[in-house]
Amino acid sequence: MSPSTHRLCAQGRVKKQKARSNSPRAFEILPVELRQSIAGYLDDKSIISYRLTCTSTKHALDEDEGSFWRSRFLDTFDPPQSIPIGERSVVNEWFKKQYQCRRSIEHQRFSFQVGNSQNELASLSLMRDLINESFNVNPWRPNKQVTHSRNMDRLEAIVKATGLLECVFRRSNVKGRKSIPNPVLLTIQLILTHLTLTASPASKIAKSWGFSDSQTLVYTQNSVRPMFKGPNCQEIDIEWTLHVANFFKNHLLNQHELTHLRYDDLTASERPQCWKKPVSPAVLKLGKHWKGSYAYVDHDELIHIRDGQNEDYPIPDHMSGDDTDQSFQNLCLDFPGDPESWPALFEKILKSRTKVQYSTATTRAQRRATGPGVLTPGKPVSFCFKGVGEDGNDSFLASGYFNPLPPQHGVPGWHRMTMMKYWRDVNGDMDPSSLWAYEGVVLPGGMIMLGRWWHPTGDDAEYSGPFIFWNVDASMPVGGEATPATD
Repeated sequence: MSPSTHRLCAQGRVKKQKARSNSPRAFEILPVELRQSIAGYLDDKSIISYRLTCTSTKHALDEDEGSFWRSRFLDTFDPPQSIPIGERSVVNEWFKKQYQCRRSIEHQRFSFQVGNSQNELASLSLMRDLINESFNVNPWRPNKQVTHSRNMDRLEAIVKATGLLECVFRRSNVKGRKSIPNPVLLTIQLILTHLTLTASPASKIAKSWGFSDSQTLVYTQNSVRPMFKGPNCQEIDIEWTLHVANFFKNHLLNQHELTHLRYDDLTASERPQCWKKPVSPAVLKLGKHWKGSYAYVDHDELIHIRDGQNEDYPIPDHMSGDDTDQSFQNLCLDFPGDPESWPALFEKILKSRTKVQYSTATTRAQRRATGPGVLTPGKPVSFCFKGVGEDGNDSFLASGYFNPLPPQHGVPGWHRMTMMKYWRDVNGDMDPSSLWAYEGVVLPGGMIMLGRWWHPTGDDAEYSGPFIFWNVDASMPVGGEATPATD
């Protein structure tokens, strides 16, 4: 090679080296906001590679006092309930740690069993936070209306990855004995009933495990298995209520059930919906339009079910609307704010206006059952309602109360619902021989009610069964109002 050729090659190599050494400067000349904006389009794994591109991209995520991580958190999750007060850099560092911790828990891959393993406990704690913080208002944009919850997206992703709603009442065995499920697991499964009842009938979520057990329990009389227990009856029997959800999951999603065919004909807006507002112990703002069902069996069949004779010989349930063109109960509520017309007979049966002093849990057992926070001491914020409905081809009247309950296993927003379903006689008076009592719980978010009905008069006081209602305001035309019930 001639000296001139060698010199030209050397100059070319130098130019290429300079070009390579100067290429990272393409990021350095970009504003910090733009470098952070680029990172905002990347997933978590790509962000790691992005940081390694050059010094400028590495520092970009930490510049501006770490504001990238606050934005990253709020683009992925709803705003948290408690944000530390302090310097901007300190707050942003807190968001960074919270984001990385949550995503680390989300990325764990395991299948839920009974909720007691380390992975399960971490996931349950995260899901409880996601529920409690869903639909929170962004403190940096307080005037922006929240119409979508990022936390609900995260919850659905965790449910899908871990099979949380596939393991309902499917117990793992340890040394031949059934493991006791974590009550927080049962609570979260119950709260996410709307996901269960909107699952595809072909999915694993639609499988109703232990249906015979659920059938036995939901027909158990109140004197044997009351729905509310503990001090002042503030604690919900979560397991029993989850059996009600499991019972109706079988009838609504099992393709071999007649009720499924009717349920399958409903539009998406006529089926159970996710809550659309923050979950909180504040006064409940309940929707007006409800759809639902109840189940019943003949008296002799009820005895067999309660004795557990339905496991080997299944006993079919009758559902509301059987043999009519009305497949589900429809209920339209009105909230008059006047409890003076509440009949003494209704109160004797339902105990809807019983004054309960909700105070902070004091014993260790109470704290485990209700969580560290409960309602403000004093008179509960209760309110009455009136309603009109359709049961099959028959119209009925309803009157009842909603009473707030303390947080259950760390989640607020529960309410006790009591309702009397009744008719009038030929003289226009309430017919005391045709009363059907309802007692249930409104799940946090106010979109689903589950509970027990019973016949309170005559010799049938122990004749009972399960019911479900879900809000269908979304299916109503804009401006649709409830028809006030006359009493």
